[in-house]
Amino acid sequence: MNIITTIVADGNEIFRHGLSAILRDEGSFNIESEVDNGALVLTAYESVKPDLCIVSFSLPEMEGIIIAKKILDRDPNANILLMADDTNRKTLNEFLDSGAFGLIHKSAHRYELLDAAQKVSQGERYLGKQFSRMMTEEYKRLAQKKKRPDPVKSITKREREILGLLTEGLTSTEIAEKLFISPRTVEKHRTNLLKKLDLKNTASLVRFAMENEQALL
Repeated sequence: MNIITTIVADGNEIFRHGLSAILRDEGSFNIESEVDNGALVLTAYESVKPDLCIVSFSLPEMEGIIIAKKILDRDPNANILLMADDTNRKTLNEFLDSGAFGLIHKSAHRYELLDAAQKVSQGERYLGKQFSRMMTEEYKRLAQKKKRPDPVKSITKREREILGLLTEGLTSTEIAEKLFISPRTVEKHRTNLLKKLDLKNTASLVRFAMENEQALL
């Protein structure tokens, strides 16, 4: 059996010792160092050169995500498993930017922890169940967004003219006079624009026109 030299870093003594105990009981992990302070993790890493470094996001003195980046700057082949306190998009994005190999939540089941630790120690990627669901939902959201037609492309030349005049503050009557059409026709175009763009009022139409000025040219 290959022994996996490991560093465990967490500011909570009970959690840190419990995590180490789970790994020791599995039999493959040798906990070379337990660290309770973020500033000391780099020193411990340089001293031990472990097969696996498990680091919590929240640590005194220096955050885990910063530690991970510093270790990887020195040793791009470092196998780092991050443990998160929160399951939100910010945490997921910070992990993806860090270059660390694994991410799980602190509430993960012991079997998920052991699976993650084994895989990351061998240089494999691992994303905990909660974060995997977030990634799947994000991919679905982006896929749906891509399927939606660009609302700007559905706007006719006349509607673009009316949008432009609305942003200048003109009333329906003034727009009608300028375009040589009836106020009723202007109102019909305005209503169609609201439906196409799923907007509620003229103010939101003006805001849309200003935000998409280049695309509407």
